[in-house]
Amino acid sequence: MRISPSGEWSGISDSDPEATFSHVAKVLDAYKIAYLHIIEPRIKGDSTLHEGHPTVASKYLRPYFTGPIIAAGGFDREGAEAIVEAGVADLVAFGHHFTSHPDPPYGLKRKLPLTPYVRDAF
Repeated sequence: MRISPSGEWSGISDSDPEATFSHVAKVLDAYKIAYLHIIEPRIKGDSTLHEGHPTVASKYLRPYFTGPIIAAGGFDREGAEAIVEAGVADLVAFGHHFTSHPDPPYGLKRKLPLTPYVRDAF
């Protein structure tokens, strides 16, 4: 299941995403779904809203979901390693980097810089 607690559509957003999505995470946990894929609030669609914004959504949902959490949205290698090492997420998704880098997993594993993505190509 993929959720975006801070998502906005046509000017509509949740007034208390932490309360709403904590409940969602608890309900989904009871169903023992395979994983929870959480979009951090620094990303909206193909746009970066808050460069350098800390990861918050995965952190506040971790206590409510016992299965694997995949965090996504604005990560670099260091940020991905940090959120996994902290136990907040089990995996990190790198969608945007796959549009401009020939093999992001290879580069991440070898600590190579990720090729900057070209937003106009999205």
